[in-house]
Amino acid sequence: MIDNLITYLKNKQVHTPRLALARFLLAFGMLLTLLFNDMSIVANHNYDKLPEYSAKHTVARSVPFKQLDLFMVIPPATAKIVVMVILLLVMSGFVPQVTAILHFIACFSYHNYFLIVNGGDEVTFVLSLLLIPLCITDPRINQWRATPPKASSRNITANIALMAIQVQAAFIYFSAAYEKLYVQVWKEGTAVYYYTSHYRLGARSWLQHINELITLTPVVKVLSWGVLALELAIAFALFLSTKTKKKLLLPALLFHLLIVINFGLISFFFAMAGLLVLYLGNNAVEPVALSSNE
Repeated sequence: MIDNLITYLKNKQVHTPRLALARFLLAFGMLLTLLFNDMSIVANHNYDKLPEYSAKHTVARSVPFKQLDLFMVIPPATAKIVVMVILLLVMSGFVPQVTAILHFIACFSYHNYFLIVNGGDEVTFVLSLLLIPLCITDPRINQWRATPPKASSRNITANIALMAIQVQAAFIYFSAAYEKLYVQVWKEGTAVYYYTSHYRLGARSWLQHINELITLTPVVKVLSWGVLALELAIAFALFLSTKTKKKLLLPALLFHLLIVINFGLISFFFAMAGLLVLYLGNNAVEPVALSSNE
């Protein structure tokens, strides 16, 4: 049985162009944040009088491996440029064996130094680490190229790394749905109205008026409970066939696109889109009578 599993993993090819697409999305989201946000706001470590910021300021300088934080070892303005160049290299898809490590350093630097981060930034940071085994074992110079399936022992490591990413994705969506079950507005089915109409975090006023044509009707319960159902479906997709997973990809992306439209979380969309490509996208070529060459 163990021998059969090893043979299966050796023959299952996961180094496909979808890996390049996922990395492109992750890098692009962070690049947008760096391009269109004022560093004096999102990374100002001079807010010593604000406890939450001064705490992050202290942690940033005491975290293990802080030498990897580019913003700590070189001037922040220069570090920003270096990180952006790294992200562009990741998006190019070339030499993933090297850019995967550089991508992790860039994400670590961003996550450690920036005071304002969202859930998408957390996802990108974790994926930049989990993607290293997938990229180091990638035999391609350009990840955007498709190559003929080939049995290889390196596929074992890559498949295990991809499974770790998929388990992480399932946990994220299950946790999101499970925690909502304890919130009254989600249980009542009115959450979509309350969140999209929030005076500070909700949609723009003109969009709120459009939303309310639906959210002030009983349909709001369908939408609210539909969010829970979709998140649970995505979570349990871990145990579904590849064909069924692919059917969930478009609804999941549309769900996150609606979040962008209503709440403006653009970088969050690209982070989750990258995660979904790795999780629900057909990122593997199933073994088809391949002979092992290693």
